[in-house]
Amino acid sequence: MNAGTPGRSRRGALVPLIAIPLLALIAFVSWGFASPVGASPDEDYHLTSIWCGNGSTDMCEPGSDDKERRISPDIEYSARCYAFDAEQSAGCQGAGFGDDLAEDLNPSTTGNFDGSYPPVYYSVMNAFAGHDLQTSVLLMRTANSVLFVGLVMALFLLLPVARRATLIASIAVSLVPLGIFFVTSANPSSWAILSAATLWIALIGYFETTGARRLALASIALVSTVIGAGARADSAVYSILAIGAVMVLKFRADRRFFTLSALPLALVIPALLLFVNSRQSAAAISGMEPSRVQVDHGMFTLLVDNLFQVPELWFGIFATAGFTTSGLGWLDTAMPAIVSFSALGAFVAVVTIGFTVSDRRKTLAALYAFALLLLVPWIILLRSQSVVGELVQPRYLLPLVVLFVGVALLSPTPRALGVTREQLVAVAVALGVANAVALHYNLRRYVTGTDVKGVNLDASIEWWWSIPVSPMTLWAIGSVSFAVVSLWLALAWSRHNERLRVLAP
Repeated sequence: MNAGTPGRSRRGALVPLIAIPLLALIAFVSWGFASPVGASPDEDYHLTSIWCGNGSTDMCEPGSDDKERRISPDIEYSARCYAFDAEQSAGCQGAGFGDDLAEDLNPSTTGNFDGSYPPVYYSVMNAFAGHDLQTSVLLMRTANSVLFVGLVMALFLLLPVARRATLIASIAVSLVPLGIFFVTSANPSSWAILSAATLWIALIGYFETTGARRLALASIALVSTVIGAGARADSAVYSILAIGAVMVLKFRADRRFFTLSALPLALVIPALLLFVNSRQSAAAISGMEPSRVQVDHGMFTLLVDNLFQVPELWFGIFATAGFTTSGLGWLDTAMPAIVSFSALGAFVAVVTIGFTVSDRRKTLAALYAFALLLLVPWIILLRSQSVVGELVQPRYLLPLVVLFVGVALLSPTPRALGVTREQLVAVAVALGVANAVALHYNLRRYVTGTDVKGVNLDASIEWWWSIPVSPMTLWAIGSVSFAVVSLWLALAWSRHNERLRVLAP
């Protein structure tokens, strides 16, 4: 009888390796279905860019000049009827919305026709662009969800065991609610967040492994760099900054370090090329369209007040109520205080846990990441002659937040962090609550508008996809899946810590 035990043990270990990623994917896809076409900021611009991403077709014809295309008005005006009006459901899009994008093309200048953004994201997403707008957008959101879960899972399996909790925890406490909304959208910020979550720690694993695993981790680092830099110019900059943090963390004055450093230094090249070939790079150099700002702010306001107000952008990542930069969608989907309280509480708890183990390099890297969080938006606002609440949105800083919490969690040695099972379970519960409430409020905003109250999302439906799953069922499936994944990961982290304590001298 004992002869079968190893086999059963292996099967028992295999089950969560299949079930947890699958449940995570279900949770992500649920978010992808929780918003109508056009729900993410500037999605009209991004969708037009996707449909025209690989040249002219019967759905994207040439315009009168290089800065104009002829496209369906359903793409360009997809969110216009409900954006900035939380009481207006997405039902205003009307019956037959986006059914045939080859009909009635109109001239438009809304799109990446002058190379403002890198072309990679739009070119790849164009593979999912068809004549049915709604189906195409759902395919894009699902593809981005699969890409995120798949790349994170591959990285999880390749990383040293001691780094796996860092990977998962840094993602989990940074995504709810803003990050998961964007990861599962058709917005290029999806790829920027994925790059931020994977590039830095893939390079950490690259320095710490050998042979085939090192080669595989190097490949993931390359893919992460191209994904981020190919989606947004600022993500290209964040990739370079993340490489800098890794160099600080892994620096050794020996030949091995300098030999291995060839890869991260080489990754700077594609990031720089994609950055300099994008007109969006001008925002990092000269500011973000200061002409759009009508108020003449004084120098004291730009230098001092902005510096003191930058943390508002950090809080916006957790949709903290009361800030003008908070909210999902077009910043018009307000979250209740329990979401920000739970998500921010989990974030602070995990960062605090991370600093129970530290050394000089980790402290320097953490200070470096924190300085970036503070100074990057401050400099952009200064050069844009703008203040917090204008132009710079919290999502632009999310890659830096992921880097900061990841560095905080990185243990210099394979020692157990000072955390109990009960504390980890509390973090998992907080994240589960934040996700469930945020998903419900996001669905409510589009299914009926916020003027309708109540728990039951299936009552008085004004908008929904043509799918056999109701809004309430989707919410239940997504919420439970996320909660199970969070709880299982917390318990797995606890078991890992217990093993480290047993092995400690």
